[in-house]
Amino acid sequence: MSDGGAPRPALVVAADDEQDIVELVDVLLGRAGYEVLCASEGVEALALIRERIPDLCVLDGGMPGLAGFEVLRRMREDHRTAAIRVVILTATVDQEREIRRHGVEPDSFMRKPFEGEALLAEVGRLLR
Repeated sequence: MSDGGAPRPALVVAADDEQDIVELVDVLLGRAGYEVLCASEGVEALALIRERIPDLCVLDGGMPGLAGFEVLRRMREDHRTAAIRVVILTATVDQEREIRRHGVEPDSFMRKPFEGEALLAEVGRLLR
C-alpha cells in the first residue's frame, strides 16, 4: 500500500573504523528518522556513496587505509557526489589542519568525542 507520497528520510552514510563510534552515529541518526548506511573503512564507504548517493556523510578523518578526507576528495572529483554534505570526525585540531593541507574542505568538522545532540544539530543544519 502506498504511503501517499510521504517524503523519504534523508540518507546518511557513516564511516569510522571505531565500531562504537559508527554504532553511536547509526543509533542517534536512526532514532532521529534518518536512514543510515554504515561502513568500517573508507573503500566500503566510497562504494556505498557511489551506489546510493546519500544526502550527507559522516566520515572519520583518520581511518586507516582510505581516510575520510581521501573519501571526501574523491567525492568532490565526481560530479554525482560532489555536492553531498560531509561532516568529518577528527581527534584533534592538528588533524583538521592536516586534512585542509590535502586541499579538501568538508562542510563541517566535529571533534571526537562528540555529544550526540551536537551531531544531530549539525546534521539537521546541513540538511536544511
